[in-house]
Amino acid sequence: MTELRRPALLDSRRHDREGFDSGEDVLDEWLRRYAGQNRRRDTAATWVITDANDVVAGYASVAMTGIDRSAAPEALAKGAPDPVPALLLGRLAVDRRYANLGIGTSLAVHVLATAVELNEKAACRAVVVTALTRQARGWWERLGFHPFDPDETDQLDLYLLTSEIDATLRRSR
Repeated sequence: MTELRRPALLDSRRHDREGFDSGEDVLDEWLRRYAGQNRRRDTAATWVITDANDVVAGYASVAMTGIDRSAAPEALAKGAPDPVPALLLGRLAVDRRYANLGIGTSLAVHVLATAVELNEKAACRAVVVTALTRQARGWWERLGFHPFDPDETDQLDLYLLTSEIDATLRRSR
């Protein structure tokens, strides 16, 4: 079995991203070309799970965001400032060689735990994500995320209230 490490912040000099292949070119290219730039510019932090040789097996990028309260669902907007403070899980991908090992879930759990920590120190009402596909939307919904508009079957924007994270983490164990 492959030895995998706990999530760590991407170190462009140490972590090997060149062979990363999630099957989604846009996600692979972003990791190789833009993840390091985003960190240096303080616009996104990328967390990676690597193997023992520092080859990236999966990654998740996060950044702070604000949601226009008038466009937010009632549960997200009620009692919140405008914009609603949130953590954006911008990208999440797993190399196909490591598929079905729970790496994506581990990265999502790491980001959710980070949101709870942020909420203790600063406002973070929710974690938001835009699913890449309808299949990915279903995966996020199984983790407890809600579509911004549940009546829109093609809606790919989802959220999870910070207050709901504990229940999601308990289900993910």
